[in-house]
Amino acid sequence: MKKAKKEEGLQGHFQDILEAVSLLGSSTVPGKVVEMVLNDLRERLGKRARCAFLEGDDLKLRFWAGDHVCPIEGLQIHKDSVVWDALKKGVAVNLTDPHQTNGYKHTLSAPIKVKAIVPLSYVDPMTQQESKLGVLIVDSGKEEAPISAEDFQYLQVIGQLISAIIGRAKLVEQLMTSCSRQESILMETTHNFRNRIVVIGGFSRQIAQMARGTELAEKAMRLQKEVRALESNLAVFEKYMSQKT
Repeated sequence: MKKAKKEEGLQGHFQDILEAVSLLGSSTVPGKVVEMVLNDLRERLGKRARCAFLEGDDLKLRFWAGDHVCPIEGLQIHKDSVVWDALKKGVAVNLTDPHQTNGYKHTLSAPIKVKAIVPLSYVDPMTQQESKLGVLIVDSGKEEAPISAEDFQYLQVIGQLISAIIGRAKLVEQLMTSCSRQESILMETTHNFRNRIVVIGGFSRQIAQMARGTELAEKAMRLQKEVRALESNLAVFEKYMSQKT
């Protein structure tokens, strides 16, 4: 009987992971996916689940599922909590003994000491540097029963999927910012280039008028022709960029 229940639980976890992978590939709103994953964890494990994310130097609780009250602006995790410690070390922990949290500060007014904490992070494909995102926290439930080794392993996989969801959103945001900045630099460079062309064109016309009938005037006229071609190409480029933005 126990073996049948164990196999059923593993199959359920496997299905959850497949569904999370499907959401990862289809959703463009990471917050919604995180909410769905946490709600599924609560229903599947019967335990309170929540996610806290780094915002500057602060770690704030932003998403939760289960019996928990959190202000709209988020709840700042205590710097001396076991949650912060797990994030700094970057190692998932399964606190199977309530005494393991002794010496740490608690963020919640009515803390449940037994819990699993899974750090969230992603690797930047360009720099290969790891960027910390936050943590997935799952409490032991009302009975304060330790989280099983199987459930803990499952939570680590879910943590990796959440990391992929948020990490992808971060990379897309960086890409968009980079593209916008590059376009701005390109347009600024084009503007400065145009100003210089205008100066050169004016100077060449003056030379052509002053040295009329000489070889220098002919060279100045050729220079004017090149300037007009450059101005025309710049106009086409600027029109393209304006349509793009």
